[in-house]
Amino acid sequence: MFQRSKTLSFLAAAAITAALSLPAFAADKKFIDSDDAKKEDEAPQKFLKNYDKLVKGKEADWVWFADGFDAKAYKTVKIREYAATGKKSRSKAAAEEGPGYWDRWISKEKLGWDVARGGADLTIEGNIADAWEPSGAARAWGGWMANPGVCQEVTARDSNGRTVFEIRHKSKGSTLSDAVENGIENICKSIAKGK
Repeated sequence: MFQRSKTLSFLAAAAITAALSLPAFAADKKFIDSDDAKKEDEAPQKFLKNYDKLVKGKEADWVWFADGFDAKAYKTVKIREYAATGKKSRSKAAAEEGPGYWDRWISKEKLGWDVARGGADLTIEGNIADAWEPSGAARAWGGWMANPGVCQEVTARDSNGRTVFEIRHKSKGSTLSDAVENGIENICKSIAKGK
């Protein structure tokens, strides 16, 4: 009898501990609490207005969507030229690549947007916070981990000027251009899902 009560007490204590810790596991991981935000790396945190609102995303690394965001609510989108807050010349080169890939991935992800050159329901602005390209020896010996990469930041405003999403994502590819496109692919997937 005594053994059974010890077992029941242990199980009750374990259940209470699990129930009390469940909210901590259920909470979204925030960018500002992550290692990505704490690193003093080459990707400055200057472009987005709300780094404190970014949470771990499904497709893109870090995302924030306004309450009630629905990609299908917008019919036209304008893609602005990318900025480059990264210090390296590679960041500027990658920024030139950014806007060109949006048409393809908006279509592939079936977002239902027409890309407009003038006014639009939604305006997307992008930034290359960092771009890197390993040297020849590192690429030969490092495999995928030594591929070129970029850190992209994207923000979108509706026609009233209200920010509806912000995304920060690092991606790699066989070239810088490929890394930019891979990032936009994941960003569009996150936009389609709204998370």
